Amino acid sequence: MSAEKKGGSRPLSLLVWVILAIALVAAAYLGGSTLAEEYILPPILPVSAPTDAPIQATSAVAAAWISSGAPVEGTLNAESADEWQFDARGGQSATIEMWLHPGSGSSADAELAVRLIAPDGTTLADEVGSAFLLPYVFAPSLPDTGTYRLQVMPTSGMPGRYSLVLNLAEASAPDIPVTSDPREPTAIAVGGPVATIAEGTFTWPTTRREISGWVFHDPGNPGHIGLDIAAQMWDPIVAIADGTVAFAEWGGGYGNLVIVYHAGGWSSYYAHLDEFAVKTGQEVRQGELLGGAGTTGYSTGPHLHFEIRYYGRPVDPHIYLP
Repeated sequence: MSAEKKGGSRPLSLLVWVILAIALVAAAYLGGSTLAEEYILPPILPVSAPTDAPIQATSAVAAAWISSGAPVEGTLNAESADEWQFDARGGQSATIEMWLHPGSGSSADAELAVRLIAPDGTTLADEVGSAFLLPYVFAPSLPDTGTYRLQVMPTSGMPGRYSLVLNLAEASAPDIPVTSDPREPTAIAVGGPVATIAEGTFTWPTTRREISGWVFHDPGNPGHIGLDIAAQMWDPIVAIADGTVAFAEWGGGYGNLVIVYHAGGWSSYYAHLDEFAVKTGQEVRQGELLGGAGTTGYSTGPHLHFEIRYYGRPVDPHIYLP
């Protein structure tokens, strides 16, 4: 009898276990569905729905403010774009100058565009340029009083670190007379202290004086920020003052480029060299050989592209050379 009782209870035990298993599966399914609704669905909301916090923060960032006469800096990689904004009155003229900083990661094929947009959304200027011949924007008379936007965008390559400066002026303001004697110490406002130099501070970088191409902000190319000095292959190029070689490498559109830092916030640029006679970090004296003239980079023939900068901002070398 005991054997029959044990055998007869086995089907009942199996049935209980099956019912329990079904109940557990159902509970897991219902619980999993609830979890799925809570943790899986939110990330796949429609595009029109609010996105996560980082995207909201990025899209909500306003353009940085700039003011007349104060240079600002930005950095562009191959895909980024910057936007700046400023207030101006109708009838004012606006000039936007740009310059790159060789050695900051810019590529030789870098090109960029600058777009000036009026308060009503109208595009007033859309200028393009290369790493060597940069965009230059001039609006002779702004149409409205309000906030203007300035967009800086790469079109190819990697521009790297750049600077720009906005200059606003009243349309009726008289022209500033240019001194007839370039040797006279001259003051330049660059958003900071006034800069003056004494006679003899700088010397010419070559024995030649002939300008073979564009001058500073040439009417034919306002974005040009230096002098194109005539040269023959391997003409000696020398330092205009004592200083330290900050850069002596390939500089994209500048070709073989030497940059020398001088005292007082000054620096000088010597481009298109055929060969180097110095290396980065080297101390040089006024008149010391930096390299030989050439036609490397964006150049159509042997010459020296020469720049003087004050705290990074290009100034007209003709004013400061003897």
